[in-house]
Amino acid sequence: MKTTKIHLIFCLFIFCLISCNQKKEQKIESTNISQLEIKLDLLDLQAKNKLGKDTIVNIANDPVYHKEKKYKAVSASLLIKNEIDLSKIDPKNTKIVFECLDGYKPEMPLDLFLNANPFLAFEDVDAPKGTKWEPIIKNGNETNADPFYIVYESVSEKDIRYKWPYNLVRIYLEPLNKSKIDLYPLKNKKLEAGYILFKNHCISCHSINGIGGTMGPELNFPKSVTEYWKEKELVNYIVNPASFRHKVKMPTLGVTKQQSQEIVDYLKYMSEHKKVDSN
Repeated sequence: MKTTKIHLIFCLFIFCLISCNQKKEQKIESTNISQLEIKLDLLDLQAKNKLGKDTIVNIANDPVYHKEKKYKAVSASLLIKNEIDLSKIDPKNTKIVFECLDGYKPEMPLDLFLNANPFLAFEDVDAPKGTKWEPIIKNGNETNADPFYIVYESVSEKDIRYKWPYNLVRIYLEPLNKSKIDLYPLKNKKLEAGYILFKNHCISCHSINGIGGTMGPELNFPKSVTEYWKEKELVNYIVNPASFRHKVKMPTLGVTKQQSQEIVDYLKYMSEHKKVDSN
């Protein structure tokens, strides 16, 4: 009887050990998936005829051309689902990052993007004969949307949660909180408003500590922008860049002077938290 009890206890110990190891393996696998970073090279997919079936989409009020437009396009959500196993990703905790030719890198939650029925436009139906795209005039500068442009048929151009990047070449999927870990003002949460404004209006073009877009200059190292601009002038510049420079590439953000000050206060905080990428 005593031997039977010892054997039973030993079996229970082995069962618990196996169960704990299985849970540990599941936890490791889940962590790896959440940290996964995926890149889609759109030009490469186009060369391999893997973009999908094309269609004509109608945009009632295109935010780039500021008028009704028609494009040849493919379903962006279907393209992503065909190329990526989304069963291994939690869209609610993942963001999509768009990389453009000029270094512009806007981002938005993947779940929001997939549910908006987005399209990847590759040709402008309204373009002048012999061309693929109608010219884009922005702050006196002329360009076009080639090679790709993200558009939506049922999203308001006024909703800033949705991004409309053109000159698009690559798409990345990353953990939703990736940049927040490094850029959030943990030591002074009163600056959270400035951080949110920076994330919504600035990070697509500018980087802090190497995190963000490269269309505009890095703002924190080797010197913070707050270390070589006078604070009052920097606040005014963010509100109205065109009042400082002719044909400036930086657009008017639509922020108030108070909001601009909050952005500058956040940048001053980050100037004390420089973290240069070793790469």
